[in-house]
Amino acid sequence: MARILKTAPAEEPLSLAEVKAYLKVTSADDDALITCILAGVRRACEAWTGRALVTQTWTVWLDGFPRASRCEAPHSGYFDLPVDHFDRVSPIIHLPLPPLQSVTFLKTYGADNQAATFDSVRYFVDTASQPGRIVLNASASWPSGLRNANAVEIEFVAGYGAAATVPESIKQGLLIWTQLLYANQKWLFESGDEVTGLAAMNREALPAQVEALWQPFRLFSLQGGR
Repeated sequence: MARILKTAPAEEPLSLAEVKAYLKVTSADDDALITCILAGVRRACEAWTGRALVTQTWTVWLDGFPRASRCEAPHSGYFDLPVDHFDRVSPIIHLPLPPLQSVTFLKTYGADNQAATFDSVRYFVDTASQPGRIVLNASASWPSGLRNANAVEIEFVAGYGAAATVPESIKQGLLIWTQLLYANQKWLFESGDEVTGLAAMNREALPAQVEALWQPFRLFSLQGGR
């Protein structure tokens, strides 16, 4: 599965004013630095949790429709069969970066490289599950005769919505990590006073306080594309 960001979030989960108030910064001298740090921390949060925060649009490419093992495959023995004999095409496609808001389209590409939009009446978009899913209707089937690579293109919208709807514990983790990185910059380059516990936090890839806040939101695996 390859994924490409089509439309970036229109805003960060926290405003510059909110972050500056947390940092107790009153001047505008470091506005660009603080904005850059916040954007980097937000992207790190999305990568670590596997989630989208503020609304954004993505495209994913699959080489084909997902496959699932059939239950009737024997447990042992020798078989002269195609390797996918006990597989079946799955009726479910899991989409990354929950929460899923909507699916814009699902297109397939035939052996002639021509695109065809798969009718949305043939599938159900499950936005309640995390990760979100595209579920084929019982009376429908996925197209066949597709090209060997990047045969399925899906565009979808993900994220909690506007900044105000992002969970508070995620925002709190963003503030803590932004404070740490900002303190590093001030201490290393401007000879400021070291923040208590700064050295210990710098030894961790993800500060323990931040990890504790983000852990409930982390997704560990995602199946649904090849």
